Amino acid sequence: MSTSNHRKKVNEVQAIRALAHPLRLELLDLLRFQGPSTATLLGQRLGESSGATSYHLRQLARYGFVAEIPAEGKRERWWRYQERQLMIPVGGASDMPERTLLAELLSREAHALDLFLAARSRLGEWDEVAFFQSRGFRLTVEELETVRKGIEEVLAPLRSAEASDVPADALPVRILTFGFPLSLEEK
Repeated sequence: MSTSNHRKKVNEVQAIRALAHPLRLELLDLLRFQGPSTATLLGQRLGESSGATSYHLRQLARYGFVAEIPAEGKRERWWRYQERQLMIPVGGASDMPERTLLAELLSREAHALDLFLAARSRLGEWDEVAFFQSRGFRLTVEELETVRKGIEEVLAPLRSAEASDVPADALPVRILTFGFPLSLEEK
């Protein structure tokens, strides 16, 4: 493995570990779906001290998950969500942090889905367009890669949750997709 590839793998593992704190995941969700904020406002929202939220925001910024908004003459530090693709390294001793992070992320998504299901009777047309699919296919590695790229192409032109040109009737929407082979024992 080249030095630069090894460095990238180490950085990805460190980034994964940076996300392994529940408060950091909560901060990311608030910034992603509710827009920029300060450590103080986020702390008030979550019942945490501004010192704690500030520390965790700096850790998230270190790995590119959030970014500070340049403040012209303002004393407050404003933070915004920053889209960052995380590549999970394959195999090795670092497997446990990745599995733990994925389990936490899936748990958070399941909680968000549960909240949606509890509120769906009040959502009208939003409930009508929400969708859930689970289908099975037999694919090659190349075909699964094509599916992944196709999903990325469909999502790329959509307005991100932190965009500034959001129509008044737009709501934050979670889109969660999976594509993975069954274990060899399940074939």
